[in-house]
Amino acid sequence: MRSSFAQFGLLLGALFSTAVYAQDGNTTTNTDYEVISAPALPSDEIQSEVLIEIASNGQQLVAVGAHGNVIRQDESGSWIQADVDSSVLITSVDFASAKKGWATGHHGVILTTEDGGQTWTRQLDGFQLMALEKAFYQKKVATLQERLETEEDKEVISELEWQLEEMQFQISNIEVAEEEGPSKPFLDILAVDEQTAFAIGAYGTFLKTADGGANWQVISDKLENPGGYHLNAIIARNSDFFIVGEAGLLFSSENSGEDWTRIESPYRGSLFGAHLDNANNLWVYGLRGNAYVSEDKGQSFEQIETGTSVNLSAGVATDSGEQLIVGHSGTILKVDAALNVELLRHPSGSVMTDIVVVNDGEWLMTGRSGLLHWPAKVTEEEALASQQGAQ
Repeated sequence: MRSSFAQFGLLLGALFSTAVYAQDGNTTTNTDYEVISAPALPSDEIQSEVLIEIASNGQQLVAVGAHGNVIRQDESGSWIQADVDSSVLITSVDFASAKKGWATGHHGVILTTEDGGQTWTRQLDGFQLMALEKAFYQKKVATLQERLETEEDKEVISELEWQLEEMQFQISNIEVAEEEGPSKPFLDILAVDEQTAFAIGAYGTFLKTADGGANWQVISDKLENPGGYHLNAIIARNSDFFIVGEAGLLFSSENSGEDWTRIESPYRGSLFGAHLDNANNLWVYGLRGNAYVSEDKGQSFEQIETGTSVNLSAGVATDSGEQLIVGHSGTILKVDAALNVELLRHPSGSVMTDIVVVNDGEWLMTGRSGLLHWPAKVTEEEALASQQGAQ
Protein backbone atom coordinates (compact mmCIF):
# COMPACT_ATOMS: atom_id res chain seq x y z
CA MET A 1 0.00 0.00 0.00
CA ARG A 2 1.29 3.39 -0.97
CA SER A 3 -0.68 6.58 -1.22
CA SER A 4 -0.55 10.26 -0.53
CA PHE A 5 -3.71 12.38 -0.25
CA ALA A 6 -2.22 15.31 -2.12
CA GLN A 7 -5.08 17.80 -2.15
CA PHE A 8 -5.48 17.53 1.62
CA GLY A 9 -1.73 17.86 2.10
CA LEU A 10 -1.47 20.86 -0.20
CA LEU A 11 -4.28 22.62 1.64
CA LEU A 12 -2.73 21.95 5.03
CA GLY A 13 0.63 23.14 3.79
CA ALA A 14 -0.87 26.43 2.70
CA LEU A 15 -2.32 26.86 6.17
CA PHE A 16 0.84 25.89 8.05
CA SER A 17 3.47 27.64 5.95
CA THR A 18 2.17 31.17 6.55
CA ALA A 19 1.54 32.50 10.04
CA VAL A 20 -0.81 35.49 10.29
CA TYR A 21 -0.78 37.62 13.42
CA ALA A 22 -1.83 41.03 14.65
CA GLN A 23 0.80 43.67 15.36
CA ASP A 24 -0.13 47.24 16.36
CA GLY A 25 -3.62 46.70 14.98
CA ASN A 26 -2.37 45.51 11.59
CA THR A 27 -2.44 42.06 10.07
CA THR A 28 1.03 40.85 9.12
CA THR A 29 1.99 37.76 7.16
CA ASN A 30 5.10 35.88 8.24
CA THR A 31 6.58 34.25 5.14
CA ASP A 32 9.93 33.06 6.52
CA TYR A 33 10.96 29.45 6.16
CA GLU A 34 12.22 28.64 9.62
CA VAL A 35 9.89 25.62 9.66
CA ILE A 36 12.36 23.88 7.35
CA SER A 37 15.06 23.72 10.00
CA ALA A 38 13.04 24.19 13.20
CA PRO A 39 12.70 20.84 15.00
CA ALA A 40 9.28 19.34 15.59
CA LEU A 41 7.93 20.33 18.99
CA PRO A 42 7.01 17.66 21.56
CA SER A 43 3.27 17.12 21.95
CA ASP A 44 1.13 15.13 24.37
CA GLU A 45 -1.69 15.04 21.80
CA ILE A 46 0.31 13.71 18.88
CA GLN A 47 -2.07 10.79 18.18
CA SER A 48 -5.01 13.15 17.68
CA GLU A 49 -3.22 15.73 15.53
CA VAL A 50 -3.24 15.65 11.73
CA LEU A 51 -1.49 12.58 10.31
CA ILE A 52 -1.11 11.98 6.59
CA GLU A 53 0.45 8.56 6.06
CA ILE A 54 1.42 5.39 7.90
CA ALA A 55 3.94 2.67 6.97
CA SER A 56 5.69 -0.33 8.47
CA ASN A 57 9.44 -0.83 8.71
CA GLY A 58 8.81 -4.55 9.06
CA GLN A 59 8.88 -4.41 12.84
CA GLN A 60 6.73 -1.44 13.85
CA LEU A 61 4.37 1.15 12.39
CA VAL A 62 5.41 4.76 11.79
CA ALA A 63 2.98 7.61 11.02
CA VAL A 64 3.77 11.15 9.80
CA GLY A 65 1.88 14.41 9.63
CA ALA A 66 1.58 18.09 10.51
CA HIS A 67 4.32 20.25 12.06
CA GLY A 68 7.04 17.64 11.48
CA ASN A 69 5.30 15.11 13.68
CA VAL A 70 6.43 11.50 13.38
CA ILE A 71 5.17 8.81 15.75
CA ARG A 72 6.18 5.16 15.98
CA GLN A 73 4.63 2.25 17.81
CA ASP A 74 6.83 0.42 20.29
CA GLU A 75 6.72 -3.24 21.31
CA SER A 76 4.01 -2.59 23.89
CA GLY A 77 1.75 -0.89 21.35
CA SER A 78 2.32 2.61 22.74
CA TRP A 79 3.00 5.47 20.35
CA ILE A 80 6.20 7.47 20.81
CA GLN A 81 7.08 10.77 19.14
CA ALA A 82 10.29 10.67 17.10
CA ASP A 83 13.04 13.30 16.97
CA VAL A 84 12.68 15.25 13.70
CA ASP A 85 14.87 18.20 12.66
CA SER A 86 12.11 19.89 10.65
CA SER A 87 8.58 21.08 11.43
CA VAL A 88 7.13 21.14 7.92
CA LEU A 89 4.00 19.18 7.05
CA ILE A 90 5.24 15.65 6.35
CA THR A 91 3.27 14.05 3.53
CA SER A 92 4.63 10.52 3.10
CA VAL A 93 6.87 7.84 4.59
CA ASP A 94 8.35 4.57 3.32
CA PHE A 95 10.98 2.10 4.48
CA ALA A 96 13.60 0.16 2.55
CA SER A 97 14.48 -1.97 5.58
CA ALA A 98 13.91 -2.19 9.31
CA LYS A 99 16.37 0.68 9.82
CA LYS A 100 16.49 2.76 6.61
CA GLY A 101 13.57 4.91 5.52
CA TRP A 102 12.59 8.22 3.97
CA ALA A 103 9.84 10.78 4.45
CA THR A 104 8.85 13.78 2.35
CA GLY A 105 7.28 17.09 3.18
CA HIS A 106 6.39 20.60 2.18
CA HIS A 107 9.00 23.27 1.32
CA GLY A 108 10.95 20.66 -0.65
CA VAL A 109 11.98 18.67 2.42
CA ILE A 110 13.17 15.05 2.29
CA LEU A 111 14.01 13.35 5.61
CA THR A 112 15.78 10.08 6.29
CA THR A 113 16.14 7.69 9.21
CA GLU A 114 18.86 5.15 9.90
CA ASP A 115 17.35 3.75 13.11
CA GLY A 116 13.90 2.57 12.09
CA GLY A 117 12.16 5.90 12.60
CA GLN A 118 13.41 7.02 16.01
CA THR A 119 15.30 10.02 14.59
CA TRP A 120 14.92 11.85 11.27
CA THR A 121 17.34 14.25 9.58
CA ARG A 122 17.01 16.39 6.46
CA GLN A 123 18.68 15.23 3.27
CA LEU A 124 17.14 17.91 1.06
CA ASP A 125 15.23 21.16 1.45
CA GLY A 126 13.49 23.58 -0.89
CA PHE A 127 16.52 25.79 -1.38
CA GLN A 128 18.60 22.82 -2.52
CA LEU A 129 15.71 21.60 -4.66
CA MET A 130 15.57 24.94 -6.48
CA ALA A 131 19.29 24.74 -7.20
CA LEU A 132 18.95 21.19 -8.53
CA GLU A 133 16.02 22.08 -10.76
CA LYS A 134 17.62 25.28 -12.03
CA ALA A 135 20.78 23.43 -13.07
CA PHE A 136 18.63 20.72 -14.67
CA TYR A 137 16.65 23.20 -16.81
CA GLN A 138 19.72 25.27 -17.68
CA LYS A 139 21.38 22.13 -19.05
CA LYS A 140 18.24 21.41 -21.07
CA VAL A 141 18.30 24.96 -22.49
CA ALA A 142 21.94 24.64 -23.54
CA THR A 143 21.24 21.33 -25.28
CA LEU A 144 18.21 22.71 -27.13
CA GLN A 145 20.10 25.80 -28.26
CA GLU A 146 22.89 23.60 -29.65
CA ARG A 147 20.36 21.53 -31.59
CA LEU A 148 18.64 24.63 -32.99
CA GLU A 149 21.94 25.90 -34.39
CA THR A 150 22.27 22.86 -36.66
CA GLU A 151 18.66 21.80 -37.29
CA GLU A 152 17.18 22.54 -40.72
CA ASP A 153 13.79 20.80 -40.58
CA LYS A 154 11.14 23.47 -39.94
CA GLU A 155 8.82 21.14 -38.02
CA VAL A 156 11.64 19.98 -35.77
CA ILE A 157 12.76 23.58 -35.26
CA SER A 158 9.24 24.54 -34.22
CA GLU A 159 9.12 21.70 -31.68
CA LEU A 160 12.57 22.56 -30.32
CA GLU A 161 11.60 26.23 -29.97
CA TRP A 162 8.49 25.23 -28.03
CA GLN A 163 10.59 23.04 -25.71
CA LEU A 164 13.11 25.84 -25.27
CA GLU A 165 10.36 28.28 -24.32
CA GLU A 166 9.01 25.80 -21.78
CA MET A 167 12.46 25.28 -20.19
CA GLN A 168 13.03 29.04 -19.98
CA PHE A 169 9.61 29.41 -18.38
CA GLN A 170 10.59 26.85 -15.73
CA ILE A 171 13.80 28.75 -15.01
CA SER A 172 11.81 31.97 -14.64
CA ASN A 173 9.53 30.28 -12.11
CA ILE A 174 12.54 29.12 -10.11
CA GLU A 175 14.06 32.59 -10.13
CA VAL A 176 10.80 33.98 -8.72
CA ALA A 177 10.86 31.26 -6.04
CA GLU A 178 14.45 32.19 -5.21
CA GLU A 179 13.18 35.67 -4.29
CA GLU A 180 10.07 34.53 -2.41
CA GLY A 181 11.32 31.29 -0.85
CA PRO A 182 10.68 27.60 -1.56
CA SER A 183 7.10 26.41 -1.37
CA LYS A 184 7.00 23.32 -3.60
CA PRO A 185 5.86 20.23 -1.67
CA PHE A 186 6.82 16.62 -2.17
CA LEU A 187 3.76 14.36 -2.03
CA ASP A 188 5.06 10.79 -1.97
CA ILE A 189 8.22 8.71 -1.56
CA LEU A 190 9.06 5.18 -2.70
CA ALA A 191 11.94 3.41 -0.97
CA VAL A 192 13.20 0.70 -3.33
CA ASP A 193 16.23 -0.38 -1.34
CA GLU A 194 18.68 1.24 1.09
CA GLN A 195 20.37 3.08 -1.77
CA THR A 196 17.47 3.81 -4.12
CA ALA A 197 14.39 5.97 -3.65
CA PHE A 198 12.04 8.03 -5.80
CA ALA A 199 10.31 11.24 -4.63
CA ILE A 200 7.41 12.90 -6.45
CA GLY A 201 5.50 16.11 -5.87
CA ALA A 202 3.66 19.18 -7.03
CA TYR A 203 4.08 20.63 -10.52
CA GLY A 204 5.60 17.45 -11.94
CA THR A 205 8.53 17.24 -9.51
CA PHE A 206 10.32 13.89 -9.83
CA LEU A 207 13.62 13.01 -8.10
CA LYS A 208 15.71 9.89 -7.61
CA THR A 209 18.63 8.93 -5.39
CA ALA A 210 20.92 5.98 -6.07
CA ASP A 211 23.29 6.50 -3.15
CA GLY A 212 21.08 6.44 -0.08
CA GLY A 213 20.12 10.10 -0.41
CA ALA A 214 23.58 11.62 -0.43
CA ASN A 215 22.69 13.00 -3.86
CA TRP A 216 19.32 13.54 -5.52
CA GLN A 217 18.84 13.76 -9.28
CA VAL A 218 16.01 15.57 -11.09
CA ILE A 219 14.35 13.13 -13.52
CA SER A 220 11.14 15.02 -14.32
CA ASP A 221 11.86 14.67 -18.04
CA LYS A 222 11.28 10.91 -17.82
CA LEU A 223 7.53 11.57 -17.61
CA GLU A 224 5.29 12.90 -20.38
CA ASN A 225 3.81 15.71 -18.30
CA PRO A 226 4.11 18.98 -20.26
CA GLY A 227 1.41 20.60 -18.14
CA GLY A 228 3.44 20.09 -14.99
CA TYR A 229 0.52 18.42 -13.20
CA HIS A 230 0.91 17.23 -9.61
CA LEU A 231 2.24 13.71 -9.08
CA ASN A 232 0.32 12.29 -6.14
CA ALA A 233 1.35 8.68 -5.49
CA ILE A 234 4.06 6.23 -6.57
CA ILE A 235 3.88 2.46 -5.96
CA ALA A 236 5.90 -0.58 -7.02
CA ARG A 237 6.15 -4.33 -6.84
CA ASN A 238 9.22 -6.05 -8.19
CA SER A 239 10.13 -4.21 -11.42
CA ASP A 240 6.63 -2.81 -12.07
CA PHE A 241 6.28 0.83 -10.99
CA PHE A 242 3.25 3.13 -11.27
CA ILE A 243 2.59 6.85 -10.70
CA VAL A 244 -0.83 8.54 -10.50
CA GLY A 245 -1.58 12.24 -10.40
CA GLU A 246 -3.63 15.27 -11.20
CA ALA A 247 -5.90 15.38 -14.28
CA GLY A 248 -5.92 11.58 -14.54
CA LEU A 249 -2.16 11.25 -14.94
CA LEU A 250 -1.09 7.61 -14.99
CA PHE A 251 2.41 6.31 -15.75
CA SER A 252 4.01 2.87 -15.69
CA SER A 253 7.53 1.48 -15.76
CA GLU A 254 8.46 -2.16 -16.35
CA ASN A 255 12.16 -1.73 -15.55
CA SER A 256 12.19 -0.41 -11.98
CA GLY A 257 11.70 3.24 -12.87
CA GLU A 258 14.35 3.61 -15.57
CA ASP A 259 11.85 4.26 -18.38
CA TRP A 260 8.27 5.45 -18.07
CA THR A 261 5.21 5.21 -20.34
CA ARG A 262 2.08 7.29 -20.06
CA ILE A 263 -1.00 5.07 -19.76
CA GLU A 264 -4.41 6.00 -21.12
CA SER A 265 -6.28 6.98 -17.98
CA PRO A 266 -9.81 5.73 -17.22
CA TYR A 267 -10.62 9.07 -15.56
CA ARG A 268 -9.72 12.68 -16.34
CA GLY A 269 -10.08 13.94 -12.80
CA SER A 270 -7.38 13.77 -10.16
CA LEU A 271 -6.20 10.36 -8.99
CA PHE A 272 -4.99 10.59 -5.39
CA GLY A 273 -3.92 7.04 -4.62
CA ALA A 274 -3.08 3.58 -5.93
CA HIS A 275 -2.17 0.13 -4.69
CA LEU A 276 -1.44 -3.36 -6.01
CA ASP A 277 -3.50 -6.25 -4.68
CA ASN A 278 -2.40 -9.81 -3.94
CA ALA A 279 -2.87 -10.80 -7.59
CA ASN A 280 -0.85 -7.78 -8.81
CA ASN A 281 -3.98 -6.03 -10.07
CA LEU A 282 -3.63 -2.23 -10.14
CA TRP A 283 -6.17 -0.18 -8.21
CA VAL A 284 -6.44 3.60 -8.71
CA TYR A 285 -8.89 6.06 -7.15
CA GLY A 286 -9.46 9.72 -6.46
CA LEU A 287 -11.88 12.57 -6.98
CA ARG A 288 -15.63 12.17 -6.45
CA GLY A 289 -15.56 8.53 -5.46
CA ASN A 290 -14.02 7.30 -8.70
CA ALA A 291 -12.17 3.97 -8.44
CA TYR A 292 -10.89 1.53 -11.06
CA VAL A 293 -9.05 -1.78 -11.23
CA SER A 294 -6.80 -3.17 -13.96
CA GLU A 295 -5.78 -6.80 -14.41
CA ASP A 296 -3.27 -6.01 -17.18
CA LYS A 297 -0.97 -3.37 -15.68
CA GLY A 298 -3.11 -0.45 -16.77
CA GLN A 299 -3.84 -1.43 -20.38
CA SER A 300 -7.56 -1.62 -19.52
CA PHE A 301 -9.64 -0.74 -16.47
CA GLU A 302 -12.94 -1.71 -14.92
CA GLN A 303 -14.82 0.94 -12.96
CA ILE A 304 -15.86 0.15 -9.40
CA GLU A 305 -19.39 1.15 -8.40
CA THR A 306 -18.34 2.72 -5.12
CA GLY A 307 -21.70 4.12 -4.07
CA THR A 308 -20.09 7.35 -2.89
CA SER A 309 -19.06 10.71 -4.31
CA VAL A 310 -16.47 11.58 -1.65
CA ASN A 311 -12.79 11.87 -2.55
CA LEU A 312 -10.86 8.61 -2.11
CA SER A 313 -7.28 8.78 -0.98
CA ALA A 314 -5.60 5.48 -0.05
CA GLY A 315 -6.06 1.74 -0.18
CA VAL A 316 -4.65 -1.61 0.85
CA ALA A 317 -5.23 -5.28 0.10
CA THR A 318 -6.07 -7.65 2.96
CA ASP A 319 -4.71 -11.18 3.30
CA SER A 320 -8.20 -12.50 2.57
CA GLY A 321 -8.22 -10.77 -0.83
CA GLU A 322 -10.47 -7.83 -0.03
CA GLN A 323 -9.58 -4.21 -0.87
CA LEU A 324 -9.97 -1.39 1.66
CA ILE A 325 -10.12 2.18 0.33
CA VAL A 326 -10.55 5.25 2.57
CA GLY A 327 -11.51 8.85 1.93
CA HIS A 328 -13.50 11.84 3.13
CA SER A 329 -16.33 11.82 5.68
CA GLY A 330 -15.12 8.69 7.44
CA THR A 331 -15.65 6.63 4.29
CA ILE A 332 -14.22 3.10 4.10
CA LEU A 333 -14.91 0.94 1.04
CA LYS A 334 -14.62 -2.81 1.48
CA VAL A 335 -14.44 -4.45 -1.95
CA ASP A 336 -14.63 -8.23 -2.37
CA ALA A 337 -13.21 -10.42 -5.16
CA ALA A 338 -16.40 -10.00 -7.22
CA LEU A 339 -16.02 -6.19 -6.94
CA ASN A 340 -19.04 -5.88 -4.67
CA VAL A 341 -18.68 -2.86 -2.40
CA GLU A 342 -19.64 -2.59 1.24
CA LEU A 343 -19.75 1.06 2.25
CA LEU A 344 -18.61 1.60 5.84
CA ARG A 345 -18.40 4.88 7.76
CA HIS A 346 -16.18 5.63 10.70
CA PRO A 347 -18.22 7.40 13.41
CA SER A 348 -15.66 10.22 13.56
CA GLY A 349 -16.74 11.37 10.08
CA SER A 350 -13.15 12.49 9.58
CA VAL A 351 -11.10 12.92 6.42
CA MET A 352 -9.00 9.76 6.25
CA THR A 353 -5.75 9.70 4.32
CA ASP A 354 -4.20 6.24 4.72
CA ILE A 355 -4.97 2.75 6.03
CA VAL A 356 -3.07 -0.34 7.16
CA VAL A 357 -4.32 -3.74 8.28
CA VAL A 358 -3.21 -4.41 11.86
CA ASN A 359 -4.94 -7.77 12.36
CA ASP A 360 -7.70 -9.65 10.55
CA GLY A 361 -10.67 -7.31 10.76
CA GLU A 362 -8.71 -4.61 12.62
CA TRP A 363 -7.51 -1.59 10.68
CA LEU A 364 -5.64 1.60 11.53
CA MET A 365 -6.20 4.84 9.61
CA THR A 366 -4.60 8.29 9.55
CA GLY A 367 -6.24 11.60 8.76
CA ARG A 368 -7.45 14.94 9.98
CA SER A 369 -8.29 13.50 13.40
CA GLY A 370 -4.99 11.67 13.80
CA LEU A 371 -5.00 7.90 14.35
CA LEU A 372 -8.35 6.17 13.91
CA HIS A 373 -9.26 2.53 14.51
CA TRP A 374 -11.67 0.05 12.98
CA PRO A 375 -13.58 -1.28 14.79
CA ALA A 376 -13.98 2.30 15.94
CA LYS A 377 -12.59 3.48 19.25
CA VAL A 378 -14.27 6.80 20.00
CA THR A 379 -15.19 8.67 23.13
CA GLU A 380 -18.80 9.33 24.06
CA GLU A 381 -18.29 12.99 23.15
CA GLU A 382 -16.98 12.06 19.67
CA ALA A 383 -19.87 9.68 19.06
CA LEU A 384 -22.40 12.35 20.10
CA ALA A 385 -20.74 14.96 17.87
CA SER A 386 -20.85 12.53 14.93
CA GLN A 387 -24.54 11.83 15.49
CA GLN A 388 -25.35 15.54 15.66
CA GLY A 389 -23.36 16.18 12.48
CA ALA A 390 -25.35 13.54 10.61
CA GLN A 391 -28.71 15.09 11.56
